Amino acid sequence: MGKQVFCIVFFGMLRFATAAVTLDVYESDGVTLFDHRNIRVGTELKLIVSSDSNDLWSGGLFLNTESRDLGYLAGSGYDPNTRDWADCHYSNAGSEPYVSAWEDSLVQGFDLFTSLEDDAQPGVWFAVDYVALEPGEPNVGFYDYAVSWYDPNASVFLHQVPRADFNTDGIVNLLDYSLLSSCWLQEDCTDPNGCLKADMDGDAAVDVNDLFLFADSWLWGMEDSADPNQSEPEPDPNLIYRVVDANGLDEIYMTVGESMTLYVDMETLDVNDLWIFQIEVDISDPNLGSIDNTAYDPNNPPGPGTARILADPNRWTAFDRWGPGYQQLEGIYLSGVCGSGAFADGHLASFVYTCDGAGDVVLNLINWDSTGTSGDKLYPTLRSIVIHQASELLGGESMEMSSMSMESSTTTEETTTMSGEEMVQFLEEIWDTAPEIQNTIDEEEWREFIESVEQSY
Repeated sequence: MGKQVFCIVFFGMLRFATAAVTLDVYESDGVTLFDHRNIRVGTELKLIVSSDSNDLWSGGLFLNTESRDLGYLAGSGYDPNTRDWADCHYSNAGSEPYVSAWEDSLVQGFDLFTSLEDDAQPGVWFAVDYVALEPGEPNVGFYDYAVSWYDPNASVFLHQVPRADFNTDGIVNLLDYSLLSSCWLQEDCTDPNGCLKADMDGDAAVDVNDLFLFADSWLWGMEDSADPNQSEPEPDPNLIYRVVDANGLDEIYMTVGESMTLYVDMETLDVNDLWIFQIEVDISDPNLGSIDNTAYDPNNPPGPGTARILADPNRWTAFDRWGPGYQQLEGIYLSGVCGSGAFADGHLASFVYTCDGAGDVVLNLINWDSTGTSGDKLYPTLRSIVIHQASELLGGESMEMSSMSMESSTTTEETTTMSGEEMVQFLEEIWDTAPEIQNTIDEEEWREFIESVEQSY
């Protein structure tokens, strides 16, 4: 039968107790107490059950539901005849203790029984290994069957990070990259903890294979970070990021249905030392526009994707990132790392924006991380782009043609029932009540058009 877990959490504790039976979490050596730090995928821990009594006892250690995909409880010394994991129990558990594995659609783990002879002694009774398999937050339930078969008395909560998070701070970023680069091409990584743990594939060398594995986890954990702009210092006026069109303009006009390539540009007025950028562009009103946040494929042009990282020179293309923004799915997230030196001024990235409705839209920049070649954090000044969007029938050439048609249609009394005064009043009311026209045609040009109509009567 399955064991459904409803966890009771004891925050800040490494020892969980049920009556006289305790669970302690140790490092894999079984000697060093676990300090409840973040652990990398592949880390092994040892769960040890002890007691200060000699009572008959039964319980268990189990992973339930989602936790089963993130970790694994492992035993040792399996006897196929008795189905007992003999190396998981100790002499203090009595003359005939028993450890049985249990795995079904809900749980995975072990039932633990002291000897039925009721001759257990105080001390260490059982030990089960835990292995971290995937990043996430699993928990191991600790059960005392005298209390409940279904609800754990306590749970061991873990926070697991990718192998690429070498410093286990919960984010795979520049700090981890610097650790990998400091061990680049070392070939003596025989110690599992050697080479700053940068030998991710276990071949005793830090090489391009490890770089590829590292890139797979690049920026992991960033989505859990708070908006950095809320606590950043004053923006640096000498470092500017802006969203612009191909002509460098940050205020433009578009018509519904029109698509346009826009750019995130960098300008430095002092020292240029940008090494890494992680930025986002968000749409003020996703109902009025959309961003193509799929990657451009240079091997399949033009292909379906248009988002590109353009920063130059010496960019590590393995770290290029684009895709939905973290603030809203309609945004785009862009990042790049310079292999050496610093990025030059100019285009950092580009994407295609499509106008979906009439109205004003602002594309706002968010700076998640900008880091200089010295490793210092940079806080750029962020400049948005304003897009005035008009209905297709009232914008650009269509508007001009409509004006010409209107002018020609009012040159004779036979084609209109309006007087000249009525027509002028009508055109003035259009200007006052139609923001689409105001966003498309200069007011002086509109007045000249009205005068030409007036003169035609």
